[in-house]
Amino acid sequence: MKQRKLRGYVLPALYVIILMVVFGTVSLISTLLKSNPNYLYSIGILNNNTVPVVDVEGEVPSVINKPYIGDNVEVASNFYDIKSDASLQEKALIYYQNTYMKNTGVLYTSKNNFDVVMVLDGKITNIKEDDILGKVVEVENNTDLKTIYYSLDNIQVKVGDTIGQGEIIGKSGANKISELDNNLLFEVYYKGTLINPEEFYKMNTNMFN
Repeated sequence: MKQRKLRGYVLPALYVIILMVVFGTVSLISTLLKSNPNYLYSIGILNNNTVPVVDVEGEVPSVINKPYIGDNVEVASNFYDIKSDASLQEKALIYYQNTYMKNTGVLYTSKNNFDVVMVLDGKITNIKEDDILGKVVEVENNTDLKTIYYSLDNIQVKVGDTIGQGEIIGKSGANKISELDNNLLFEVYYKGTLINPEEFYKMNTNMFN
């Protein structure tokens, strides 16, 4: 049986069709990106957090940073949650001068000095000294959200400053509830109510707008 040969114009025609398909696909993607920049997204790393994917409304929510940058930073005492079981509540108690106190935030400690940074953009509203917890910086992130950083050293901001997310506020410092010299007690108030910072980091920031 004789083999049939493709006519001379068939292969060039196929090449033209393939080029048209490729060009059309690239053109379509370009149009979609121009009309909706969030059509595509990528996964990245920022201060040990993963950049979130596009949400159901097509908006990319901001990442909430943890309030520190440094190696070997650990949770020494968790947030006291009245809804958690007794064993977790026990671990969230702070002992000071023969008294057990409920931890209203998360206490981070390290053997090494570490940077304390803004979890989100905000305005510095107060800087003070606490007899037990050391130097304190209070931040208003918006009308519903307030974050407080305790036990600081070498504070690099002043009242009235507007500071961006991830910018350094100061260094870890000492307090009277920890034997270590490098500490940070971090509190979060949402609509006037204390919430667990470890849960706060996982929230979609669109709810704070």
